[in-house]
Amino acid sequence: MSDCMLLNRLIPADVSLTWLPAWQIQGFIAIGIACLLMWACVRYFWGASQVHRHWGLWALRAAAVVILVLILFGPTIIDERSGAIMRPSMLYLFDGSQSMQLGQDETRWEESLRFLTEAQSTAGALQTGDEQAFRFGHRLEPLAKPNDNTQSSPESLTLTSNSATAGEVGSIAPPDASDSRLGEALRQLLPQVNERQTAGVVMFSDGRVRGTESVERLAELFAAARVPLHVVPVGRASGNGDIAVVSLVVPARVRKYTENELQVFLRSYGFTQQQTTVRIISRSKISDLDSATLATVPITLSGGAQSVSLKFRVDEHPEDLVVVVDPLEGEVTERNNRVETHVDIDRTKVRVLYVENAATATRSTPSFLNQILSFGGSASTPAEADIVTVQNALQSDEDVECVVLTSTGGSAPRGLRDSTSNSELVGFPKTRAELFAYDCVVFSDVSPSVLDEEQVSWLAQWIEGRGGGLIVAGGDALILADWSDSPLLPLLPTNLLDRPRSYPQPREVDVTMPQHPIWRLRWEQASNDQLLGALPSLAESGAVASAKSTADVLAKNRDDGTPTIVAHRVGRGRVLVSTASLGGTALTDLSERWGPQPERVASKFWRNLVYWVTEGSSTGRRRLVAHSDKRFYRPGEPLSILAMAYDEGARRTNKYSVWAMFEPASLEDLSLYSPLLWPDNVVRDSGEVSPKLAWGEELMLDTDRTEEGYRLDLLLSESGGVGDGGLRIEMTAYEGTGSQNAFDHGTQVDSTSLAIQILSDPFELQNPLPNHELMARLASLSGGDVLNQPRQLAQLLKDRKVTSGPPHRDLTPAWSRWWLWLTLLGLLTAEWVWRKAIGL
Repeated sequence: MSDCMLLNRLIPADVSLTWLPAWQIQGFIAIGIACLLMWACVRYFWGASQVHRHWGLWALRAAAVVILVLILFGPTIIDERSGAIMRPSMLYLFDGSQSMQLGQDETRWEESLRFLTEAQSTAGALQTGDEQAFRFGHRLEPLAKPNDNTQSSPESLTLTSNSATAGEVGSIAPPDASDSRLGEALRQLLPQVNERQTAGVVMFSDGRVRGTESVERLAELFAAARVPLHVVPVGRASGNGDIAVVSLVVPARVRKYTENELQVFLRSYGFTQQQTTVRIISRSKISDLDSATLATVPITLSGGAQSVSLKFRVDEHPEDLVVVVDPLEGEVTERNNRVETHVDIDRTKVRVLYVENAATATRSTPSFLNQILSFGGSASTPAEADIVTVQNALQSDEDVECVVLTSTGGSAPRGLRDSTSNSELVGFPKTRAELFAYDCVVFSDVSPSVLDEEQVSWLAQWIEGRGGGLIVAGGDALILADWSDSPLLPLLPTNLLDRPRSYPQPREVDVTMPQHPIWRLRWEQASNDQLLGALPSLAESGAVASAKSTADVLAKNRDDGTPTIVAHRVGRGRVLVSTASLGGTALTDLSERWGPQPERVASKFWRNLVYWVTEGSSTGRRRLVAHSDKRFYRPGEPLSILAMAYDEGARRTNKYSVWAMFEPASLEDLSLYSPLLWPDNVVRDSGEVSPKLAWGEELMLDTDRTEEGYRLDLLLSESGGVGDGGLRIEMTAYEGTGSQNAFDHGTQVDSTSLAIQILSDPFELQNPLPNHELMARLASLSGGDVLNQPRQLAQLLKDRKVTSGPPHRDLTPAWSRWWLWLTLLGLLTAEWVWRKAIGL
């Protein structure tokens, strides 16, 4: 209850008696004359009264007449109270834009709420409760929105918009508007305020607003209305500028032991051409503290918005990551220099096809006789099961599946049953679709010449177009004559040398790129370095190849420096060549002599090889692959979506229909429309009239006959509060003759998702420094004050002028009393009884 209501109850009433006669004096004279005439007529016609000697009767009659006369004079009781005590309300106007999130120990927003809370506490309960609180950004809206909860979180504050809603709980949302339109907010408030009802408007802002000239003009209009604008300038005026991480683009799920790209979008002001560092830090799974730096990249700040890419590797566990931009001296705040994210591990099986030379093969599978006996329930012996093979090394990882084929004397490879599989005997894939279902193909001491021409052609397409990984190991696999006219030869990272076959000899090998992922055998750096230094000699057949300029030499011969292990990226895939044998008896030798736990080290080495070459194969089994023409976009720029579809034979096709549905990037986005404009040349059947695409609307991609693909060209809106963020495009390929109606496009073939990042540079964050000078000018122009301390606002609340309204008067007829009428009736009754008693 406000103090005005308490005062109204405590003020006593003024009670008085007045006369409000029914007629004027002339009326009473006329009545008196009429009464005398009537008395004279009665006296004349009936004679003298018989009661003239009974003075008691005359007394009763006189008393009754006096009462009647008094009633005719209208005695009235006046109960008069003073008018209602009124106090003008105070309006609070909070800046709800993104710049209010800046600050060191506390944000500007938190500073504003704390300032108001302390002022209200100092003023006392009698001076509060009748204020109205609003916020402005893109529009003017109430500060606190009531909700159904009865408790508020520590991070929220409960305010009331007026005294009638006192007690309602409202949660105050954080400042998130990408613009500060103070002018529009004041323009909306101006018709609603006046001197009598509004004591003033208190603005909590950093002064970083749009349209300062119009705002100053509006301040003059408030002065004319005698409603001052008091300002609370928030934010530290010192500082050189600010750096902020705006957003990240990082895959939600990645394969383990893979290198992945993370795109960082940041904004800077005041530090143009200065250098800093962007880091990816892994958070400790035990202490939840920053534990290890996964990647760093130095950058030169350009001023405004810019992006930077970093690559990081993951192990077999999900990662909690923190992206940090090293702060520079003089920053307004360091809170926005870091953003946290999370990456899960994709458990999709990595399928490996391992082709080896039967002459060098060593396997743990039973002999042909034992295979026959195995149908009777016999098992392999322990000695056989302990032999290390490439298949065992790879399949010790539950996320890797390996199929082994052998080639004898240059014949076509054929499959053998192993001790853990009951599959039928198979050979190299006979169709493109079967081959494209694999992620990695390994040729160990055997070249691809054992395949037919069509299979080799598929293999080249699989590497370049679908991101497959190829490993070729052993001198016998790198005979130039076996690669002549092969489409795979240009894909190798080496130039093969023409030489005769020779028997491999053990040679000492040095690791040349110890930081490469294939050499990550232990997570502890010191232990890993010891293992690399203990690498045993490898069986080589002499110099068989030289590295291409685009390739990385991962290991070389210690004696002559010729490359031993070479790798590079080609198209979407990766190819690794080892002039030394790594499988069969060579792997057995490694598993016995490499480090303190040689079997585990050798197995880990092979898994590293496979995981590295298959990092680009995640799309290899997809029937629909899509990408955009740019990494990120700005408002107003064109956007092109490109897609490729594959039939059941893994051949590119455009016989399907591909539809795109547009969804917000965040589930918390409650907007109705996307930042994309509806294309002019497309008929719209959804009934929407907005120029923008509504969330959930669909568009069909055009078929590109020349490229055997699909394309959709759109345009981003230049306005509408696009902000920093993006959208997600869900694309689906359909087969058959479906309709144009939503969810009725035919039989679904495959689907994929494409994230579109939109990076804008809104006015609100172009300059993060507060503009306290503007705030002071607004206060001066409107006749308000600059409030630097909460007690100043508390004093304004106390100094509000209290006024009284017109007095309230209650008029009650004095004769409207039951006892008066009973008295009159008693007098007349007593007179009547008396006359009857004496016989008159």
